[in-house]
Amino acid sequence: MATVEQLPAIANARAYYRWSQGGWGINMVIRRFTLAMLATVVVISTHVSDAAAQNKNTRQAPSIDALIQSMVNYHPYVRAINEGNYQAAAELEIARSSFDPFIEQKTSSRVSGYYDGTNLTQRFSNPFEDFNGSVYTEYRISDGDFPVYEADYETLSGGEASVGIAISLLKNRELDKRRTELANAGLATSQWQALATSLINDFVYKGVSEYVAWYESALQVNAVTELLNTATERERALVTRVEKGDLANVVLTEFKANILQQRLLLAELKQKRDAHAQMLSFYWRSPKGDMLIVDEAHPPKDINWPFWVGNGQLMTLRNALRNHPELDVMKLEQQVVNNKAALASNALLPKLDLKASVARDIGSGPSNLDGTETKVGLSFSYPLGNRKAKAEQAQLQSKQRELEHKLTSTEQAITQRFEQALVYWGQAKDIVALQSENAALAKTLSKVEKTRFDAGDSDMFVLNARAQNEIKAQIKEIKAKVDLLKAELTLYKEAAMLHSLNN
Repeated sequence: MATVEQLPAIANARAYYRWSQGGWGINMVIRRFTLAMLATVVVISTHVSDAAAQNKNTRQAPSIDALIQSMVNYHPYVRAINEGNYQAAAELEIARSSFDPFIEQKTSSRVSGYYDGTNLTQRFSNPFEDFNGSVYTEYRISDGDFPVYEADYETLSGGEASVGIAISLLKNRELDKRRTELANAGLATSQWQALATSLINDFVYKGVSEYVAWYESALQVNAVTELLNTATERERALVTRVEKGDLANVVLTEFKANILQQRLLLAELKQKRDAHAQMLSFYWRSPKGDMLIVDEAHPPKDINWPFWVGNGQLMTLRNALRNHPELDVMKLEQQVVNNKAALASNALLPKLDLKASVARDIGSGPSNLDGTETKVGLSFSYPLGNRKAKAEQAQLQSKQRELEHKLTSTEQAITQRFEQALVYWGQAKDIVALQSENAALAKTLSKVEKTRFDAGDSDMFVLNARAQNEIKAQIKEIKAKVDLLKAELTLYKEAAMLHSLNN
């Protein structure tokens, strides 16, 4: 089946065949030819429209700050991290709910048998953190007859009101499971914030690295394109000289071969540039979270690089290592384990609880229920052996030592990575200076060689070699400058200062 692009050619061939066989008149041929040309115009217009639509969707590349803001505010990866923050906050609220006041009611009634007693009890309790305590108020009322063993249910006609308190004197006095869970939930919230900072910093590093890689390729494409345009103009001059007989045709052929090599290099650089631009669109987002397409062929003249490094800034970066989010995560984990270890030690203590209350009946009834009643009670218990608590304590003590070793190792690893990045940064500065000097020298040599060639003092082989060296020198100069940006970016990344949740 013919494609749309082949239709005009097929129409022309059929028209010519039928005319040659005498089947059509000249007017019919003209009309068919006109239709074929219109089809060609429609196909070309469609391709042009598609290209224009694609160009319309591309946007001028943002500055580094604008890219980072779009990533941390609109990218779904960061939004997913922020949802984890809300979940950690919810866990803290769940832990706090252990100390919420509550109301309970109990009702019992004998519906058959000799006794017909009915009683109702309502209690309001309000736990508090200190001493694993709780205060409560209670009201109960009863009616009917109760057996002797249920005489505690009896009240005067108006019921009995009481208030009391319950506290722990040994086990659970300083801490208990509820207070430990509350403390650890607060630590988990801080731990997640530190982890989120670390994750977002790594993500920002990837996005900015992709931007810098695209920027490097785009600058290299522009540099090679400019040199290739100059070489094309020189090619036209050589053609004129060959036609006049001033130069041998082999000289022009050799020059064209050199231009072809430059075009191949340009094609490879464009391929690399376009690939990085496509990847960059994954990080650059609209307020709706949609990917934005970068105009890959037009890098900005100034990317407003925010991650400069100087002596003063180096001191700030070094100080930031002490508060690195990876260290914060581990230190908070240590506190969580310390709390669990303290709870395990608490489980080894004997349980001694105190409960005191004051009650008074209201209304009429038996005289033995009149007056104010005060109760004080103590309860004691202690499990023999208590192997579970001892094993948990030993396990958590081992976990404490493990985290201490891991923290030391992580601190050393962070410092080592920073120092390594610092060495690379110092070398990158020296390389930039050398590559800039090399590029300027290669440009001068290429220009001198062109002058010598025009004067007949040099040959095409040397001229092409100088041109190739000039291109390579410019590419290396651009790479060296961008490598310096990458080195500065790495220093900020190792110090976790690319982005903070407090920004």
